[in-house]
Parts: sequence; C-alpha cells; structure tokens
Amino acid sequence: MNVAEIFNKMANEYDEIRDLWYAWLFSRLHYSIASDIINKYDPKIVLDVGCGTGFQAFLHASAGAFVVGIDIADKLIEVAKKKSLSFKPQNEFILFPVHFKFVDKYNKLIGSILREKIQVNEYIPPSFQVADARSLPFSNNSFDHVNCCGSTLSFIEDHRLAISEIARVLKPGGTLLMEIEARWNLDLPWAVIDALLNGKIGFDTSLTEALNAIFFAPGQYIYTYYPFGETENPVHMKLKLFTSKRLKQELSDFQLETLRICTVHSVTNFIPSTYLDMNNPPNWLKYFFTFLAKIEERIPISLPGCSIILLAQKMEI
Repeated sequence: MNVAEIFNKMANEYDEIRDLWYAWLFSRLHYSIASDIINKYDPKIVLDVGCGTGFQAFLHASAGAFVVGIDIADKLIEVAKKKSLSFKPQNEFILFPVHFKFVDKYNKLIGSILREKIQVNEYIPPSFQVADARSLPFSNNSFDHVNCCGSTLSFIEDHRLAISEIARVLKPGGTLLMEIEARWNLDLPWAVIDALLNGKIGFDTSLTEALNAIFFAPGQYIYTYYPFGETENPVHMKLKLFTSKRLKQELSDFQLETLRICTVHSVTNFIPSTYLDMNNPPNWLKYFFTFLAKIEERIPISLPGCSIILLAQKMEI
C-alpha cells in the first residue's frame, strides 16, 4: 500500500485528532504559523504542499491570503473541498475538534493574533487539487509563501526534487515553513528499551535496528517504519528522519536560507510516542503530558525533538 492509499483510508477520521501527539504538534505548529509567518510576513499568495484536509490552508486563508492546497491523497482533497464550502473564520478559531485543554488555549492565542486580519480582510476559500510535490503545476515565482507541514517531506523518497520544486515556485524573498520528522529524539532510546522488553512499548523494532538508528552514520538521514495508530492494529509507514544540519545545507543548495529552527515533542517525548499516538488517552497520561508540555513551552532553547519546524527564505538574486 502506497502513501496516498494509506492516507485515503484515514480520510474519514483524519480531522478528529483524539491523540496527544498530533493535538500538541498541530497546536504548536499553528501558533507558530500565526505568530511567525502571518503576523510578521503577512503573505498574500500561499501554497500548501501536502495540505491533507486543509488545516494550514484555512489558517492562512483566514488571514486574507489566497491559498492553493495540493496533496497526492485524493480522498483528503475531497474532505478539504467539502470543508471549504462551510468554513468561515471566526474569533473563536478552531481548526480541529478540541479534545484537550491545551488545544483550546492555543486556539485562543491564534484567534487573538488573527482577530484584526479577520475583521479587515476578505476571506477567500482555499482551492484544493490533487498534485505531486515533486512536479508542482505552477509557474516560477508564483507564491509569497509555501507551507510544507504534516511531515510531508518525510514521506517523499526523492525529497530534493520536492525542495527544488518548492524553491522554483517561491518568489525571491518569499518564505517557506517546513515541519519534518527528526532523527535525534528520545524515541531512539525508547526503541532500544522496547526491544529489550520484547515489544511492550509498541515500536516493533529489533535491538539491532534500534541500536543502528543511534550509532549508524550520525550525520545522515535514516528511515524507520513507524507504527501509526492504535497499538492493536497499527499501520507501519516508512518515514525519512532528517537532521537539521544536513537539511539546512540541502535548502541552501536551492537558494533557501534557513532563518529559524525549533522542535516539537522534545520534553513531551519523555513519554514514548507510541503512547502519545493512541486515541482517547487515559487521564493519568493526559495529566503527565500536560506537565511535560508546560516545561517544553518554557524551554528557551531548541532541544532535540521528534518534529523539526524550519523557517527559510528564498534569497534575492
């Protein structure tokens, strides 16, 4: 089963976000988009690469941008198109259901940033289409900003081709926000512990594979088959795990200068990601996660984390 087929099977429940993992990731990511992109750069023409059902596309459109979203999963695009018929930006900003208190908190923060723009800018519903990041159907220098999140690049084998296409369609001086899976995070030792415990934690990784992930070619990208979903019936998806240093160099190869890097799920990853990925987590897990999340919010430096959020800008020639 290829990536598009896997995501198509998730289409009906894609927007539910009942797990701590994605609720925290998207809350932090969307706040970063509102504060670091919309508030600072105010892009007017935006491309959302790997848009899924349109979370970030609707966020940018709410601020008055003209947004095009593309994805290879046609069922996700169908959901996004249906949402565009009814979505209206409101002061109470909600992109996905609020199952955790921290989601409500971040919605309010995002709403406070966007309130003035929502009042003065005309809302244009995003347009969505099926397309491949490696062959974008747009002219050179078409967009003020490109959003490429949801670990999109981690699912693309020849990711450099996707980066080259993003750079091609981005205007000089335009910005790029990427969120990708990181190699260096606390899941590495958790996978070793899981192997020693005969798979009790749910990583489904042998001891040799877990140790190789830590010690083999530390500066390089690696692959993992991560078990998404419930522990009883996970879907194993091949993910490319990036290192910040090498990714910055690759972006510079295409005249994309890295401006800022931060991580998500650094402190919260003291809980294995396989636990955080479960739907409807028990109360004890929510309380412990909330405690760790508050620490992560207050850490002034970017610790190694499971997700990298990278802001870059296309150099003026």
